[in-house]
Amino acid sequence: MKHKRTNIKDPIYDKIYVKSKHKKFLDSPEFQRLRSITQTSFANFVYPSANHTRFSHSLGCYYLMEKLLENNLNEISSKNKNDLMLAALLHDIGHGPMSHTWEHVFHHYDHEATTREILKRFKLDGVIEILEGKSPYSPFVSSTIDVDKLDYMVRDSYFSGVTYGLSEVNFILDHIYIKSGKLIIKSNTIPSIEDIITQRINLFKTVYFHRGVIAYEFIFKKIFKRIDFLLKEGQNLSLNKHLQTFFEKTNTVDDLLKLNDHIISAEISRLQDYPDKILQDLCLKYINRIKMKTIDLKFNKVNIDKIKKRVEKKYDLDYYYEEVVIPLKILQNPIYVEMNGKIKKVEQVSELIAFYKTRDWSLKYLIIPEDIKIN
Repeated sequence: MKHKRTNIKDPIYDKIYVKSKHKKFLDSPEFQRLRSITQTSFANFVYPSANHTRFSHSLGCYYLMEKLLENNLNEISSKNKNDLMLAALLHDIGHGPMSHTWEHVFHHYDHEATTREILKRFKLDGVIEILEGKSPYSPFVSSTIDVDKLDYMVRDSYFSGVTYGLSEVNFILDHIYIKSGKLIIKSNTIPSIEDIITQRINLFKTVYFHRGVIAYEFIFKKIFKRIDFLLKEGQNLSLNKHLQTFFEKTNTVDDLLKLNDHIISAEISRLQDYPDKILQDLCLKYINRIKMKTIDLKFNKVNIDKIKKRVEKKYDLDYYYEEVVIPLKILQNPIYVEMNGKIKKVEQVSELIAFYKTRDWSLKYLIIPEDIKIN
């Protein structure tokens, strides 16, 4: 008897069932590569168990999309349901190594554009339309409250060992729908939405933008900055040929598909022996978890000019100094509430969310070598 679905065990949802018609995408080399792309970039330097991947996250999104489509609040055709399921499953397929950090290193790279290129190979035009925001159902995949965020919050919290991402996911999915192109929640869901936005703020501060995580991303980016400098000087670093194309800006989708976190980490390990003191030092810091000093400028008053001069006396500022500003956008898109037959923005009926919209949630850090004094 032919199996109609594949059963995958998951620590968050217990069981995820993949439909037989979707299994070919799950088994494709493009999707299997996500097993080697870490979901939270460098969070595992601070939270040792945060080694989960884009692969498991994508399966989680697929599971939540099916739950959402079962709430009977949306009249959606079978084709659109199928496209939404695949959009949830495949939305991250174009991510580079170390997830979003890859785009911070190679500014010409866009994982969303690469995702679309891969989906063209799969001939999934309807899925592309959803991910491009051209479908009325696009907010289910990309908005303030979507299956992507609902999964990564609970999954990242679980593997990091914090509780900030825990939320009433099933309750929210049972009370969310699209009407007149707007993402709408039932009024009784407002407390759950308030909670999830509060949790997201805490999760960003404690996990994604923890000072230690910021420090290791800094080191990673500076390694690649030094590699780029040495390549432009004409030095031969014997880089992986697919990685080399990113420095040359000739990279193709096939180059991307040949790279993952393990390959990049192996390159960094090899380069710790390259005869350039700055590159050696940065690689050793990364491999051996030698921290940089990360100062929260919102809570610490320091003389930045004086510190910068101290760093300059001992180090190259291009590689050992940075002032980092990270904007946090808590409400990505409007959320609407239907009350007494009228549709209102959620901040019109929630004082808490209205308050969140008025706040500056940006983070500001100063990153310098550990031996530099700040007082």
